[in-house]
Amino acid sequence: MLKKGFLFIGLIGLGVTACIKHEVIPAPVPTVDLYSHFQGTINGTDVEFTENVLGYTPVSTKAKEILPPPTPSSAIYYAEMSSPNTMQSIKVGMGKLYWDATLAADPTLSLFNGFFTANLTPNYSTNADAGFEVTYRDQNSRIWKSWETSTYVDQDVEFTEIVQESDTTGDYSKFKCVFDCYVYSFHPDSLMLNPPVYYLDSLLIEDATYRGWFKR
Repeated sequence: MLKKGFLFIGLIGLGVTACIKHEVIPAPVPTVDLYSHFQGTINGTDVEFTENVLGYTPVSTKAKEILPPPTPSSAIYYAEMSSPNTMQSIKVGMGKLYWDATLAADPTLSLFNGFFTANLTPNYSTNADAGFEVTYRDQNSRIWKSWETSTYVDQDVEFTEIVQESDTTGDYSKFKCVFDCYVYSFHPDSLMLNPPVYYLDSLLIEDATYRGWFKR
């Protein structure tokens, strides 16, 4: 009887051991650390936009032009720092990236990454149609834009620290961009004259540094 008792207890122990479930820990999900910041001197005044300060939030957008083959489609990429609490904002644009839209709705990751690494010192281009553009909105909501025909001899731009990263939210090209340029805006009273006279005003942006990202 004693031996049978030990046997019965042993069987119970085996049953308990068999019921233990091992916890499966999923592999960590990659997360891209996105951060944006702008600082520079605009019209002689130091300006700084920091993410999560005064409501400033970064956003990346793109403008696509889908055309039938054999004409390639194109995309212009934008990175902007803006806030619902103030009118001032800054936006930089880069374009155009060309690809065959019959193969995919967006450029491949290889094309996307290669486009930015191949354009470290792009030319200024109106509407970012073939290069770099800066758009500044002042505290009065007036829009100022860089021009490719500007005669400012120190107008320049350089992209560095370009890093491509991906996670479940998308593919990103992170960058640091430094630039100096004039931005221009037609005087709001121009169209009120008869006949209209287009007075062009300008602001100088100096020692500007924009850290941000473009999204594929």
